[in-house]
Amino acid sequence: MFENETKKKLSKLKKYLPIFIACPYTRAIFLGGSVSLGTAKKESDIDLFVVSKNNRVWLNKFLMTLAACVIGERRTQKKLADKFCFNVFLSDSNPSLPHQDRIGADFYRNLLPVWSENENEVKKFWEANSWIKKYFDISPASQKNIFERKNILADSARLFLEKNLDIAGLGFVLEKISFKLQNKYLKNRLKKSCAKLPEEYDFFVSPDLIAYHFPISNYYRELKRLDSENLYK
Repeated sequence: MFENETKKKLSKLKKYLPIFIACPYTRAIFLGGSVSLGTAKKESDIDLFVVSKNNRVWLNKFLMTLAACVIGERRTQKKLADKFCFNVFLSDSNPSLPHQDRIGADFYRNLLPVWSENENEVKKFWEANSWIKKYFDISPASQKNIFERKNILADSARLFLEKNLDIAGLGFVLEKISFKLQNKYLKNRLKKSCAKLPEEYDFFVSPDLIAYHFPISNYYRELKRLDSENLYK
């Protein structure tokens, strides 16, 4: 099913997955990009979509990013191959993806669930994104987690940390701080990018959605091409 490079990246994801699962407020992790398609190259990164607990999306993003940095596996502009790239963070109360059109659907239909707190998280994700079916069928493979092995220690660590953060009231406070600081940083960073390439500006940020590194390459150029050919709907 998967080519050699894809298998290597899946093996790496499986190795580090418990670390991401242990991050408080993680509810589900999906795999996207060339790895989910089985066409990964040596220089490809590993694209991940994360569903977080409602009202903890920004704190979860901070903790997941921090974890990737600590283990030296976070994707950067200079280090891309085999690194983890968190494309989108969604709230589990409404895990609805941006770009709800044919271009977005063509990419999203290939997302594969890697791990979920329970089977309902995956079901809820696809129900929230049932608009994809307007354009394409969703593969049965997208309904079941790639890795079936339980991560009992990681699950226990996540639940323990969440419980203590919420009892102490730190979860709420840290979420507010995370949103304020990261939101400001991302907007300043992406305003500079927009000034250079306004036609490629692609940025969605709210308390329940973080999508600043959208995985569809040259989305707006592709949109214009399809529109000029009367293929876009």
